[in-house]
Amino acid sequence: MRSKDESKVVVRVQAGEDWDAFVAHTVKLGLAGIEAMSGIPGTVGASPVQNIGAYGQELSDTVLRMEFVDYATREVAVLEARDLQFGYRDSVIKRGRPGVITWVEFELQDLGGLSRPLYSTQIAADLGVEMGAQVALADVRNSVLKLRARKGMVLDVNDPDSVSCGSFFTNPIVSDRVARALPSDAPKYESEEDDGLTVKLSAAWLIENSGIEKGFRLAGSKAAISSKHSLAIVNTGGASAEEIIQLAEFVQTRVANKFGINLVPEPNLIGFEANKN
Repeated sequence: MRSKDESKVVVRVQAGEDWDAFVAHTVKLGLAGIEAMSGIPGTVGASPVQNIGAYGQELSDTVLRMEFVDYATREVAVLEARDLQFGYRDSVIKRGRPGVITWVEFELQDLGGLSRPLYSTQIAADLGVEMGAQVALADVRNSVLKLRARKGMVLDVNDPDSVSCGSFFTNPIVSDRVARALPSDAPKYESEEDDGLTVKLSAAWLIENSGIEKGFRLAGSKAAISSKHSLAIVNTGGASAEEIIQLAEFVQTRVANKFGINLVPEPNLIGFEANKN
């Protein structure tokens, strides 16, 4: 760890470290930048692959560079953030560059124990503050963990809804014309494209309003929509990969038929494919 200027601190973390343990450590040290990504399962090395993000923060906001061993060339290279071509839950690594990440470097901020400005209405409402407010880092972390637990998005052996890979679909980014054709109560968010021409929608809203309720499962299947969060597909016990994909494709078909919008799977699928169009 080394200071870059008065408030910015560069932290290099080995790829095998647990992501949430790393977040907890930065909160304890009073370093802001990744506090809203508390509770995400996985390792630090996996975090850049799909540019993880939650509650108004994304990995690309803080990552500087990483060391990458390229399987094809057998070269060890340091890739800068610009080399990773980060997008919404996407990177050049996720798109098929085979290799292994050995360490990741982040630029965090010492804001006197305060968070970065809040960009999540859910956290702001939970903490009783305005959007853009800065609050204690520990308060943000605790709020996020509470919100995630309510959705079954924190690993818990006592919660069957936590047996999932998290959000199964990305929130679709569509043209303004497509967004305006949806009902007025459909949530619409600013797109990461920041071009004024596209809008990000809520995949969860689309799923629920296509007629698929929380807890839904196909007849005889052990894969189900989470009873807490319609964006998660859970294994209720012994579900096969085929059953997971069958349910995912059913959801995609229902949403496409109802709204003309295609949902794209967020996880990488190994050995088989769902509809990605």
